[in-house]
Amino acid sequence: MEINLIQWLKHNMLPCPYKQLLGINCPMCGFQRSLVSLLEGNIRDSVLQFPAMFPLIFTAFIFLGLYFLKIKNRKQIIQLILLLDLSIMIINCVIINILNH
Repeated sequence: MEINLIQWLKHNMLPCPYKQLLGINCPMCGFQRSLVSLLEGNIRDSVLQFPAMFPLIFTAFIFLGLYFLKIKNRKQIIQLILLLDLSIMIINCVIINILNH
């Protein structure tokens, strides 16, 4: 019996406790839906649901590259890129919460 990963992910998404308790989106809201859309090949939907998805994927590749290449200032480079990713998530969160209320 073959298990379809995308269908499993669709039916087993975790609820956001932040949104349940406070009624507003958190900076990570949309990540799970965005991942499923990306796995289905819906790049546009993925970006619209969670704009930081591709920067985070880019960060993972950069991290792996810096790790294996043993670049001297890799910690500072990763911190800077993660700060950019976090900024994208926070800006998106603020915009979504303003538009929804």
